[in-house]
Amino acid sequence: MRKYYLILFLSLFWKNFYSQEQAGIAGSTRAPLNTLFSNPSSIVDSRAFLEVNLIGANVFARNNLVFIPSEFTRISSISQMREPGLSLGRDSYRAYADVMIHGPSVYFAIQSHSFAVFSNARVVSDARGIDGTLATYLNEGFQHAPLMGRNHTSRNLRAHALAWAEAGISYGTIISRQGNMIVQGAASIKRLWGVAGIGLRIDEWSYIVRDSSTIETNVFRGEYGFNDPTSNTWNNGRGWSTDLGLTWKMRKDDSDNYTPHDPCTDGDYIYRIGISLLDVGRIRFNEPTFRNVFDQSEQSEWNDFSNTQVEDGENIDSLLTTGFGAAQDNSDARPLRMFLPMGVSVQADYNVWKNVYVFGAITAGIPWLNNLGVQRASSLSVVPRFEIKRFEFSLPINLHEFRHPSMGACIRINSILIGSDDLLGILLRRNVYGADIYFSLKYTMFKHWACDKREKKGKPKIKRSRSFEPVPCPSW
Repeated sequence: MRKYYLILFLSLFWKNFYSQEQAGIAGSTRAPLNTLFSNPSSIVDSRAFLEVNLIGANVFARNNLVFIPSEFTRISSISQMREPGLSLGRDSYRAYADVMIHGPSVYFAIQSHSFAVFSNARVVSDARGIDGTLATYLNEGFQHAPLMGRNHTSRNLRAHALAWAEAGISYGTIISRQGNMIVQGAASIKRLWGVAGIGLRIDEWSYIVRDSSTIETNVFRGEYGFNDPTSNTWNNGRGWSTDLGLTWKMRKDDSDNYTPHDPCTDGDYIYRIGISLLDVGRIRFNEPTFRNVFDQSEQSEWNDFSNTQVEDGENIDSLLTTGFGAAQDNSDARPLRMFLPMGVSVQADYNVWKNVYVFGAITAGIPWLNNLGVQRASSLSVVPRFEIKRFEFSLPINLHEFRHPSMGACIRINSILIGSDDLLGILLRRNVYGADIYFSLKYTMFKHWACDKREKKGKPKIKRSRSFEPVPCPSW
């Protein structure tokens, strides 16, 4: 494919999306295969005894450049839109994407011990620190005459994209019991198969577009790397990652002798507080890969850049090295490794009254600084919800990157759920910078088969088994 590969390399991430943490369902006590990815310890003492996920997906999109104008936000009118709007004139631009397809997965509990086996496919991309001048070039092309002949400097620009498949196992248990308080802990271990990875880190780039065919670079410090995804269909690299989580739960009853699903679980609590470390890991890509580190200040000229034609990854690598100049020729001999979108999250959930709760979470993405890897988007969420066994409804209120507000809704009927964390722009007929939807199709058993309550002539019927004595069963 013949393209202007410098522009493609930078703008690949541009008109993209970002994904949040499925805030509408993240606080649920009856959807362990969804809450697992916000805090693995949430599966411990779940009000679900067994859950099987058939299929699910999470796609949540936003950036601060490209938008759907308010007059086209209705479904009936979006087909009339010829091109999206552009929010030009900002000092800095960013975009983020995290698309996850949930594959076959299962969760089950054995008294105080909880287990999950899961599979996912993920695509994550992140671009941040793109200044207004470079944004204009990316949209207008480097032939944009009003900016020619001026010296421009871009600093601290990061643009990465990563696609992989993962399969993992989670284990959690009650670590301690004291009075009404229990402490839950869990960990997930995931095997990763890399599909594609591309990264660009610009610490400083000072350049002048002399004319429509020449870019002069005075300083370029940074790094780029990418693999050749055509070498294999999906297994182009491997790695490992882990999630860790703790939850402190203040129950309504004494917990000294409490054992979940033995055979019944009451699940009642006043509040719970959790902390988790997510996506700690990286993928090492197989050859052929291309990587270069730039850390010198020698001048270079890229002549006739607009007519440059390349056919494969090796040509792109040679083109960038020659165009920017002053490159170390992979002198450290390191293979291409890309880090996952690691983050730390703190959650709190409070039982306001009967089946009414308020859940809150703050998630901070951890930057990789001098390494190639996707940075997780930060967010703050407050989610009031109504939850009973076969029905749940929530209204997530979010701040993406702590600055962009959104509001959505999520509904669960039995074990089928659908939600969105970003409906505000559509409802208020404003310019829409993102879109979001997540759903899951599952089968859930909400209590142990030995814990069965059925009304017959005003008396509860307790199912008996060889393993358990008849016990009073909860009403939830």
